[in-house]
Amino acid sequence: MKRKLAIVIPYYKIDFFEETLKSVARQSNKNFVLYIGNDASPHNPLPLITKYFNSDQFIYFEYNDNLGNKNLALQWERILDNVQEEWFQILGDDDMIANNFVGEFYKSLPVLEKENITAFKTTHNWIDKNNNLLESFNYKEDFLESVHFIMKKYSGEVKSSLSENIFATKMWRKFRFQQLPLAWGSDDLALLQFSGYKRIFYNMNTKVLVRISTSSISGSSKFDRDKEFAIQIFREKIILENTSIFPPIFINEIIDQYLYKAHVENFPVKYLIAFQVLKRNGIIAFLKTLRKIFYIKKIHKNQSS
Repeated sequence: MKRKLAIVIPYYKIDFFEETLKSVARQSNKNFVLYIGNDASPHNPLPLITKYFNSDQFIYFEYNDNLGNKNLALQWERILDNVQEEWFQILGDDDMIANNFVGEFYKSLPVLEKENITAFKTTHNWIDKNNNLLESFNYKEDFLESVHFIMKKYSGEVKSSLSENIFATKMWRKFRFQQLPLAWGSDDLALLQFSGYKRIFYNMNTKVLVRISTSSISGSSKFDRDKEFAIQIFREKIILENTSIFPPIFINEIIDQYLYKAHVENFPVKYLIAFQVLKRNGIIAFLKTLRKIFYIKKIHKNQSS
């Protein structure tokens, strides 16, 4: 069978990397291509990689510049530029996949191709540094509407991360990853766009183990301010670039939260937001929003002077 799946590991942290490699090596179905990109890590991963894979079983890139420090999405992208397979997974260097992960993808592939679905998602568990289960997530549906899923994710009703997704490579080439701060929310925009704003196939027969620890962005509080700003950029992108696909009530809620966070967190705010309000809610709402933005900008200017 032709190899249609690329497993891409952007490597930097060695802490749990061996666990990640073992999970890939244990796959019952070996029909994948493994790409590993070393993002100028201070720890050489090759001794671990060659412990579990022969030299012809992986493609390795060693980069001299640490792009992940600028934006994680840049590191993902430069590895993906080398991928030839039709589908890819980006697996975190501290996450793990179940032994049947690749096998379940190929079992699902006929449905994906028949239904023209370009995003595949599995159940996932959050685990701690000792592999103890923190929380398990299973949405018990064969198909997820990407727009509804992102709305639920935004409201905190569901959880999602990057590692438990497989995307059609052609959709990545069309949209690329959005470069939000820390790439926080980049996976959500990818799920929306790489699915073509349509359905996601959800496989409940396998899972990904996502590690939550103090050495990860998800588990560390030192990135809280950056995460808040990333969510603000996410709101901005939804309002300015994706507003037509969401219900008006959701967009209005996003706009209100965008303006509120700009005010209380001293985040930049764009007048373009008001023109989206004009399109959706008319001249009176537009003028009110314009006044709010002017007021916020005035406060920010006074605070910085």
